[in-house]
Amino acid sequence: MKKLLTIIAYCTFLSTSIYAQKLEIKYQEILNVNKDKLKENMKLESSGSGNLPSDFFDNIIKSMIEPKDFTLSIYDNLSIYKKVEKINNKQGSNFSISFGDADNSIYKDSSTKEYSKNVSLMDKSYLIKDKLTDYKWKLTRETKKIIGFDVKKATSIIDSTTSVVAWYAPNITVKDGPKMYNGLPGLILELEIKESENKGIDSSIIRATEVKEVPDMKPIDKPKEKNVITDKEYNELSKKEIERYKSMKTESVDKKD
Repeated sequence: MKKLLTIIAYCTFLSTSIYAQKLEIKYQEILNVNKDKLKENMKLESSGSGNLPSDFFDNIIKSMIEPKDFTLSIYDNLSIYKKVEKINNKQGSNFSISFGDADNSIYKDSSTKEYSKNVSLMDKSYLIKDKLTDYKWKLTRETKKIIGFDVKKATSIIDSTTSVVAWYAPNITVKDGPKMYNGLPGLILELEIKESENKGIDSSIIRATEVKEVPDMKPIDKPKEKNVITDKEYNELSKKEIERYKSMKTESVDKKD
């Protein structure tokens, strides 16, 4: 009898609208890659980096295609999307890649339509604070189920090279989702991000694995506003540092000759 009541309660949770503003959603992200194309591209970009281990690029690709877990915590108008760090107990295989995110967390404020995230550049920390993108979603009538929820399909063209397919749950009345994605009439439970100029990465798929209400969730603390810059300013700084790094490598090679 107790088991039956539990099943009924779970089914009710899935079938009714969720208005609670204290939610935790678990996601898993998977990259679909063309290994040969990706490896070739990485070798071209790293030419002149000296003698690298024979399995260097294989280890990078292995790290990239390994499924990665994230959580989206929502507390009223604030949310934080954060990577779940895994402890690697395999000796001799401690390998990680950093793409500039200092703590892999994205903070969003739906009331101000702003986001912020901590990043690092050449050992200096910054806080990117900027406006959320206003995605021009095209809603469709196509439906399916994801972890028991009825979801609807929406698409968006981000730019000339990037397109997104999103599946959102109208019964979960939260206009949020993984990463920066937001603005649909329901929580985004799945994303497929495709880039035509992928250089070996065919697509990225982010799919929810669990949705739960957390009545006793602690309020989300906003990051400290230190060294605040916009996304555009950060990209400009990154380009300058990359050019400086390339120049230093060229000078080093010239001195050897």
